[in-house]
Amino acid sequence: MPRLSLGLGVQAIRKVGGGAAPSGIPVATAGDLIITFGYFIDTQYAKVPPTWNFDFGDGEYQQLSYNLITLNTWVLDANNGVIRATNPSMNPLIIPTTGWTYTIGTGPSITITAA
Repeated sequence: MPRLSLGLGVQAIRKVGGGAAPSGIPVATAGDLIITFGYFIDTQYAKVPPTWNFDFGDGEYQQLSYNLITLNTWVLDANNGVIRATNPSMNPLIIPTTGWTYTIGTGPSITITAA
């Protein structure tokens, strides 16, 4: 006797791994950071939640932070309000380590690592 198939079947879907991990440093576990501007000396930025700061010692400083209000992206700016560089990452939970773009002129590549 011929079989009748109703086309009912169970489709097995299997996911292997969770995909690529985000490229960066998790904010929750980040302490001080080292920010390198190309060939210049590495500069240590101290964690001052919710930002990371480098104090030049003369009242001037630079700050790394996630700018939720105006840009909704990561920024590296100075205390005079000038934004030096931005990163297109819109994830406030991961500090991007590469992919920074200067907003004023050009400069050496910017990389960020854990201190």
